[in-house]
Amino acid sequence: MSVRTKKTKCSLLIRRLTGRTLRILVIRAGFPYHKSPRQYHLIWLFILLPFSEEDTINELCEKYGKDLRWLYKILARHPEASEKLLRMLAMPLFFDFLREFSLSDATAQSRRRIRIIFDDTKVEKFGKYMEFIHKLYDHTKERYIMGYNYVLMLAVSGDMAVPLSFVLWLPARHPDHRSKNDIARDEIIRMKKACDRQGCDLGEVELLFDSAYHVQKVMNAADTAGFRVVSKADNRYKFEYEGELLKPSEIIEKVAERQWKYLEKDHHYQRVIARHHVYGKVVLVVRRRWLKNGKIICDTLISNKLFYNAVRIHKCYKRRWKIEMHFKYYKQYLSLGKSRFRKLGAIRTHLSCVAITALIVSIFRRQFPRKISFLKAVKLIRRELYD
Repeated sequence: MSVRTKKTKCSLLIRRLTGRTLRILVIRAGFPYHKSPRQYHLIWLFILLPFSEEDTINELCEKYGKDLRWLYKILARHPEASEKLLRMLAMPLFFDFLREFSLSDATAQSRRRIRIIFDDTKVEKFGKYMEFIHKLYDHTKERYIMGYNYVLMLAVSGDMAVPLSFVLWLPARHPDHRSKNDIARDEIIRMKKACDRQGCDLGEVELLFDSAYHVQKVMNAADTAGFRVVSKADNRYKFEYEGELLKPSEIIEKVAERQWKYLEKDHHYQRVIARHHVYGKVVLVVRRRWLKNGKIICDTLISNKLFYNAVRIHKCYKRRWKIEMHFKYYKQYLSLGKSRFRKLGAIRTHLSCVAITALIVSIFRRQFPRKISFLKAVKLIRRELYD
């Protein structure tokens, strides 16, 4: 297949899925398309690289010619344009989720409840000359690795999942350093502004994250945006409970001798109302769990909606696992972590391209006449493009 034929097939696929041409998308994203239209059309060959037989830009160059070496310069120079391109494709789909939810009856709303999940993942790298590669502790491998840390914002509605942003966390020595909590807060504020422009309400949307993101700046931004927050409580913060300022671990000790209620097999709970000095009254669900080895562990979940009962908070937090499955899909099927770019701009663009590819898979699954898995969708897109 020639590079022209390949580009034409990419163009037809994108137009069928999004309703817009490659040229319009590239121009609106902010790429300097007028300087060299032919070169900026090639970026779609890299975005759809996970569906091809090639794995790297060098392999593309060997098969389709040296002109594709311009791809690396495009990736390194325009990370902001790639991030804007992702938002241009993802936000309309998220607004469709909100409109479908508002027009549904109560039964359909329970199935299509929209959830936004924040989490991060670490990817080990082995290159010697990568910019700002740093030492990270990977709890899954129980050792330190050299690599990068990525923060993903994922919107989930039923079986559909849409990546809204995929951001590279930079170490403190970088001039553009932001903590992961700052990234989450900024993305929440950005989403609130976009929804205000569209006239959409976020009051029915649930926001899920683990204890690493349970900080005042994120909670305040989520309350202002109107989200229903469900998170694991961080033990560093104190709550006013029964006239005392207590940490979650101290609340667990205080209620340990009281009557526990049944939650599910090997799970019991106690639901309490507490007050935080910044974001007011919250619901705390103290969970007690028996592990298979006989060990008993306790933790605390938190929600800013007082009408949420313990069972609903527990089941809602369990759905946070959806983002872990998508990290797995991105690494196995969409080449996340396999690249070895040296420039920081190219790494940021690669993240956006991975998210755009995942978005294309989600749109394909949404338009397919029957329910299919993520892997099946990847195989069908590959067959359509290259067979």
